[in-house]
Amino acid sequence: MLSIFRKKCAVCKKKAAEPRKYFNEVNKPIVVCEKCVMYAERRAFRKRTA
Repeated sequence: MLSIFRKKCAVCKKKAAEPRKYFNEVNKPIVVCEKCVMYAERRAFRKRTA
């Protein structure tokens, strides 16, 4: 896919190369890059299944 359509990471605000989908503490869907996954899991963000 083209790089212009990549979403930004909710943690570091950079373009997410391999985005992972989570819900934050107020149940808002967010995208987290591969580098920030450990931070998201430490903050107890819940993974989205679909």
